Amino acid sequence: METQKIRIEDGVGMVLCHDITEILPGEKKGRAFQKGHKICEGDIQKLRSLGKNHIFVLKIEEDEVHEDDAGIILGNVLAGKNVEITPPYESRVNLIATADGLLKINTKALYELNSFDDVVASTLSNYSTVRKGEMVAGTKVVPLVIKKEIMEQVKEIGKGAGAIVSVLPFRPVKVGLIITGTEVFKGIIKDAFRPVLTEKVEALGGQVVNVEYTPDDEERIKEKIKENVRLGCDIILVSGGMSVDPDDVTPKAIRSVAEVVKYGSPVLPGAMFMMSYIGDVAVIGIPACGMYTKVTVLDLIYPRVAAGEIITKKDIISLANGGLCRKCDPCRFPNCSFGRG
Repeated sequence: METQKIRIEDGVGMVLCHDITEILPGEKKGRAFQKGHKICEGDIQKLRSLGKNHIFVLKIEEDEVHEDDAGIILGNVLAGKNVEITPPYESRVNLIATADGLLKINTKALYELNSFDDVVASTLSNYSTVRKGEMVAGTKVVPLVIKKEIMEQVKEIGKGAGAIVSVLPFRPVKVGLIITGTEVFKGIIKDAFRPVLTEKVEALGGQVVNVEYTPDDEERIKEKIKENVRLGCDIILVSGGMSVDPDDVTPKAIRSVAEVVKYGSPVLPGAMFMMSYIGDVAVIGIPACGMYTKVTVLDLIYPRVAAGEIITKKDIISLANGGLCRKCDPCRFPNCSFGRG
């Protein structure tokens, strides 16, 4: 890269290395062309009108890439399914979600990209719930030009990593609710779980297709779980009775019919959470905090299940970093540290 003073007619395809100001008396004084702008044929007349006959430009060598072109390369390397890129502005390219869903980030590949001194790529947190049209990432290079060799290495990272930033659409899941507790079953207290869980399911495009109430009876809970499987539910949410109290038999009932991934989570609120499966049907045990606390471990796990992810023991353990809710008033979730470790 070298700096040259040239006639404007000879500048097409070259890059400005300084801002050019436009002054309209009584109207404005501002930037007409920005440093880093690649000059095109259509700019010549404008430059003449600004009284410019010569300009300082950067001559891009064969082994160099302009910042805007580099931004496009980075955007294409990062963008996976249901993500599109915007045109570059000052080399920055934004990545936009094209569907409602769960944001998936290949964090290892993202780290590798940012290990290059002149490359910047930042994203929303992994597993964020995002909406169509929302910006999920941004990327750019720092200098006006960057070595082509670096961009080739960037492409190689993309080839090896596959999708680095993608959005998994939420499935139109059918959900069964099983509300346990003798006191609710007998009408001694009013059920508060159903409206809370229904709202969470519908917010992500799912549908509650069956609601059952059972007393604290292991056999009856077990049969209701089986019944919801027969009804074709994709997800079964079993609420209440998840502690170690003598009357709390929900965990035993789930264990008797499902393969338990993890009982107990390093998340507060939500320690007595249970994740399990019957085949590909997710059976989730929800502790009492899910009824009266706005945000719990369920809000970290359920979107991933709704997007079709299979939850592992490692997934739940990894929630420990960031798993403590600050209980802010008012609640700012998901724009907070909860579950974002």
